[in-house]
Amino acid sequence: MAGQQHNSEFSNPLVNWIDTRLPIFSMMQKEYGTFPTPKNFNYFWNFGALAMVTLVIMIATGIFLAMNYQPNTQLAFDSVQHIMRDVNYGWLIRYVHATGASMFFIVTYIHIFRGLYYGSYKSPRELLWMIGVVILLVMMATAFMGYVLPWGQMSYWGATVITNLFSAFPWVGKGIVTWLWGGFSVDNPTLNRFFSLHYLLPFVLVGVVGVHVAALHVVGSNNPLGIDVKSPQDTVPFHPYYTAKDSVGVCVFSRFSAS
Repeated sequence: MAGQQHNSEFSNPLVNWIDTRLPIFSMMQKEYGTFPTPKNFNYFWNFGALAMVTLVIMIATGIFLAMNYQPNTQLAFDSVQHIMRDVNYGWLIRYVHATGASMFFIVTYIHIFRGLYYGSYKSPRELLWMIGVVILLVMMATAFMGYVLPWGQMSYWGATVITNLFSAFPWVGKGIVTWLWGGFSVDNPTLNRFFSLHYLLPFVLVGVVGVHVAALHVVGSNNPLGIDVKSPQDTVPFHPYYTAKDSVGVCVFSRFSAS
């Protein structure tokens, strides 16, 4: 028996046709259009959106860099120089990617500080906070592996020192280090593993961020007063109020990053 067709109310005939069969536009309207949001947010609440924008930039530039990178100990450094010198605007893409990594951590740390300062980790948002901690750990692992990829002296010794930290674990430490290296020293298998994971983990990060946002939309956002809103009069729709406010934040952030 055929399922009941979703009723769509969009005026655009193409959007309406798609939405009756796959209600993605209704979902977006519910979660990012009419979603009730406390009306007393300050600009500290911009940094979650800024982190998402930065993540998209990092993935886009990273895919371009991966097209020209060689994950081989004999070729990695030269391939980075090739990107910088020979690929059209390769130097710009690499600098955006490298600077974007630093900016990603800055906006994430401010986002975490806001959560600590305003008590966003308290009930009923404990799971939301835990998922955020997972995001930070995945970010740290991804950034470390990306640091190794240029395969200069700092990359090599950084990989050696950081991976050897796992040897401090009793009984299993040396096995973990050997597994990370893919052998008995930092060498070509290590670089291959780090490149593969550096490429994979950002997409894992996108999934975890999606779960983070879904959890946020279940329990709702905190606000500077720390008191959960009870009345519809204390909320406004997310769009256009906070899409406009986030857009101002993105413009200021872009100007600051470019300088």
